[in-house]
Amino acid sequence: MAGKYDAVAGKIMELVGGKENVQSLTHCITRLRFVLKDTSKADKERLSKTEYVLTVLDSGGQLQVVVGNKVSGIYDAIISEYDIAGNGEVAADESIVEENKKGILNTLMGTISGILVPTLGVLTAAGITKGVVAFLALDNIGVLSTSSGVYMLLYALGDGFFYFLPIMLGFTAARKFNCNEFIGAAIGAALVYPGMVNIAEAFDVSHALFAGSAFEMTYYNTFFGIPIIMPGAGYTSSVFPVILAVYLASKIEKWCKKTIPEAIRGVLTPIITLIITIVLAYIVIGPVLNAVCGVISIVIDALFNIPVVGGVIAGAILGGGFGVLVLFGLHWVIIGMALQLIALNGFDNIMACGGIGPMIGVFQGLAICWACRKNQKVRDLAIPATISQICGVGEPLMYSVLIPIKKLFLINIIGGCIGGAIIGALGTKMYMFGGSGLFGILNYAGGSGVQDIVKYCIGIAFGAIFTIIATILVYNDEEATQVLGQVEQ
Repeated sequence: MAGKYDAVAGKIMELVGGKENVQSLTHCITRLRFVLKDTSKADKERLSKTEYVLTVLDSGGQLQVVVGNKVSGIYDAIISEYDIAGNGEVAADESIVEENKKGILNTLMGTISGILVPTLGVLTAAGITKGVVAFLALDNIGVLSTSSGVYMLLYALGDGFFYFLPIMLGFTAARKFNCNEFIGAAIGAALVYPGMVNIAEAFDVSHALFAGSAFEMTYYNTFFGIPIIMPGAGYTSSVFPVILAVYLASKIEKWCKKTIPEAIRGVLTPIITLIITIVLAYIVIGPVLNAVCGVISIVIDALFNIPVVGGVIAGAILGGGFGVLVLFGLHWVIIGMALQLIALNGFDNIMACGGIGPMIGVFQGLAICWACRKNQKVRDLAIPATISQICGVGEPLMYSVLIPIKKLFLINIIGGCIGGAIIGALGTKMYMFGGSGLFGILNYAGGSGVQDIVKYCIGIAFGAIFTIIATILVYNDEEATQVLGQVEQ
């Protein structure tokens, strides 16, 4: 029996050049993400006019087919019909893959998004749960006691995923780098092993490197005389150390498979790969990345601490610019950086400002729905897209209404700049990354109370007032009907 999305799945596969042209396929909340062997075989013009397809983008070394909330159904239909296993991997032709690489930046974007995207649904669920529980347990809310069974169980659900995030990312990174997935998971597990995370409780400080500087690093033990330097909370909730470690492991594993005799390859390959990788992860990769994050933190702090205008400038750039990154699917590096800074410092300023974008979209969507209330054609696009925006999925509104009516997209960016500037000026902090849209407010629950939630809401208020007024003043029914009609043709 044919499924609901079988026909459109077949059409999409035909227009990307067929199964034989698909290097890999993954998806996020709204996009099918194809890595193709030969991008010239994809008919992007016809693809963009296919049923359910909002737009088609070439970004981060991927052909991204934006289909909104139909993505899971279409993805499953493709996987089922074309017998593409697991995460949609098709046997790789390495020579073709190398030829299709489009530079370091695109490769980096594609790699990070490919590793983080498979965790997105659960990451969002865990983040919302953690945010709700943390908010209800704040001292000035007082609904939940941190010693109650309800708090303990629900917080374990929410925080547990983030605590052990390196294990999940180790698995998905191994899949991305064509490495044994359980080697990747084992590397992540080693990075969050309680005995290492709690090393400060078992040992006294042995020495401090760069004492007295911004890069001071204390360590508690050594590996054959080499300091084992770790951040205060270990590598729990971190992103980049495990990704880089698994990339290294994939190279070591490949070398082992080519070099070690077949009779003992099955045993020695994981032993050699894991020992070398985990040692280097602790004594080289982790400390270097921590130093890089330290530099980023210093730069961000310096920018925010510029007298009078620092927070305003930084917030405006991040608040208005993040939506542009989302437009091209290039936002995952920023999200990964924010997660890393939260793991290192307990908070983040980058996404604290960038997080204004989804809420600006909510109010702009509501304004459009009111402005087009007499236009059935526009309402049929705007209402479901706004509902998606409220739930944190912004691409349907962006691609179906804002981008075609370019003035509305410009208003969206300016609204993000205004709200971001206020958030930055107030020094707002984000303590977790989970839900978006209305649920995103909970990401600011932390610290000593609700002050960061209040600061975020103040930024929303300023950005929303501008966005609502400007959208209603600029929106024109006749223009919208004409523009959206041209898009559909």
